[in-house]
Amino acid sequence: MNTLRIFLQQVRRDRVTLPIWILGTAALLSVAAQSVVQEYGDEKGRATILAVALATPALLALRGNPNGASLGSAVHFQSFAFLAVTIGLMNVFLATRHGRQDEERGRRELVLAAPVSRLSPPVATLLLGLLANALFVVISIGGYTSAGVSARGAVLSSVALGMTGLAFLGLTMIAGELMQTSRAANGVGVVLVLGSYALRAAGDATGSVDIAKLTLQPGWPSWISPIGWGQQTLAFTDDHWWPVAALAGLFVVAAAVALIIHSRRELGASIFVERAGRARAIPALNSPFALAWRLQWPTIVPWAAGSAMLGLALGSLVTAIAHANVDSPGLAALIQSLGHTSSTSLGTALIPVVMVFVGAVAAAAGVQAVLRLREEEAEGRLENLLAEPRSRVSWVLAFAGVGALTVIITLGATALTSGLSFLSTSTPDTGWTAAGSALVQIPAALVFVGVTALLVGLLPRAAIGLGWGVYGILLVIGLFAKLLNLPDWLAKVSPISNVPSLPNDDWWPTVIVGAVAVVATALGAAAYRRRDLST
Repeated sequence: MNTLRIFLQQVRRDRVTLPIWILGTAALLSVAAQSVVQEYGDEKGRATILAVALATPALLALRGNPNGASLGSAVHFQSFAFLAVTIGLMNVFLATRHGRQDEERGRRELVLAAPVSRLSPPVATLLLGLLANALFVVISIGGYTSAGVSARGAVLSSVALGMTGLAFLGLTMIAGELMQTSRAANGVGVVLVLGSYALRAAGDATGSVDIAKLTLQPGWPSWISPIGWGQQTLAFTDDHWWPVAALAGLFVVAAAVALIIHSRRELGASIFVERAGRARAIPALNSPFALAWRLQWPTIVPWAAGSAMLGLALGSLVTAIAHANVDSPGLAALIQSLGHTSSTSLGTALIPVVMVFVGAVAAAAGVQAVLRLREEEAEGRLENLLAEPRSRVSWVLAFAGVGALTVIITLGATALTSGLSFLSTSTPDTGWTAAGSALVQIPAALVFVGVTALLVGLLPRAAIGLGWGVYGILLVIGLFAKLLNLPDWLAKVSPISNVPSLPNDDWWPTVIVGAVAVVATALGAAAYRRRDLST
């Protein structure tokens, strides 16, 4: 009974956050499936596109493994790996939010002061994870079938995605038992998800390809990746269920290990202890911005490094597609739509497509940086800092400034590596276009930073859920407005839709987008200055 009450309390806490994650991921799944149906063309067109993918290791690393020229094969190739990352991150944050974070903030101690078993809270978290992933599975089955693919494959792919998420839930619960802070546990969980994707990418890129049959036998790295396991279901074609059983086994073992460790360790204890910081701050760094930077620079590094690696592969990817002599109107239309470009060269048109996605990653990093201000406020630390002669406006601008700097560093690193990636190709001058295409994403990404600062100022209690919700909605509109046949006025609401494709002569939309970012940040600072602190 106590476990059920804790479970209901966790459901109430996540009544906004979890639906955003579940519905947002299911919407991306549905849009991805619909885009394959609309843009990949008939079986001949799909065969052409998938043959190019199989001949291009960089494309296999980004997407996945096809299995024939059927519509289901194209859908599985296009969407599974990316969706597995998204659902994995949802479960990572869920496990930490109701695990190590509760201990860190003192909520777990209050719960255990009542006649409650030590294992009731983690068991409740497991039940919540099962419920969240089950809801995602049900909704995603409907999203798949609406695209016209087989119901059997839709069930298998959805269940595989849900089980992949549960596997990361169990692994992150172990991380929460080992690490001392929620930030460290989240970091381990995110690394596990991204590392699994990287292993899958390496396995697919180095696998054995059969162009005639349009199949791929992945290399060994894919076999040690939960995402790689899920991909081996080959949903919609061969429909293997054994990877689902393997993922379920990983979840059960990881959850059992986490519960055993939790039952034996003291509250607040951990295996790995964080190193103490300096006793006194360096005078030159004694400012709100310096504190915001010190709190968040470790999370900026992986964002920038991951985006830079994508830029480094861009040169070989564009060259491979340019030399493939692909004649596919469907593929051309899809790339032009995603990249907001009218270029008829598939290789050149792919550059803005990649950079739009990198810009979305940079915007997510910026949103996370600004929302850290809300966390500092909710945990009571900001109240102590405001006892010093520091204005509230300075704290808002400090965290917004770190968010902006995160965006600039992420896109700047990508611009540098993408430019360098073309030096060894037959078109080194294209490197300047690639670098410029990364940098022009900055104003649009800064709009997300400004809007998040405004939400923190106006609606503090709902800022985290609304911040990610607004990000997800504007991202879907910006990326898929044409595929969803949305009106032009609605498409222009998203800053992503206003990013120019180089070369460009009309910079007024970019100037307006930059002005919106500045105004939103200023309004957020003004609102924060006038309201009371909230918990």
